[in-house]
Amino acid sequence: MSKLEQRMKLANEAVELIEEFRGEAGILGHNPLQSVSIKEDGEIIEVDDEFDGVIEYSLTEISSVFSLEMRGWGPCPAGFYEGMGLALDDLEHNFKKYSKEEFKEYVGNLKYAEYRCEEIYKRLEEIEKEAEELDK
Repeated sequence: MSKLEQRMKLANEAVELIEEFRGEAGILGHNPLQSVSIKEDGEIIEVDDEFDGVIEYSLTEISSVFSLEMRGWGPCPAGFYEGMGLALDDLEHNFKKYSKEEFKEYVGNLKYAEYRCEEIYKRLEEIEKEAEELDK
């Protein structure tokens, strides 16, 4: 497989993971993702977000799409985990709001999103390293 094909494969995987992350994290609130696309033979991923607008990310820095949400910065907490904590704290209220089946589904989806989004973030970090190796 050529370097271009390998890079495009990584870029396509990154796009799918970004879309999946936003879909799973949507359980915490609104999904701001408008679109994700590949540019410049897979070297650039363009993310259109209704809050931040269009931002281009290098494939070698693609996890930065979610770094602030997942890891925070300086005194700012990780927004994803802050939102997850609030949702978990609200479970008692939601228990009274939902039927048994709805509640079980909600809690399951909430915990799945927590673990899956962390795995997606880690995989995006791995994609960065793999893309860097292709550039050597």
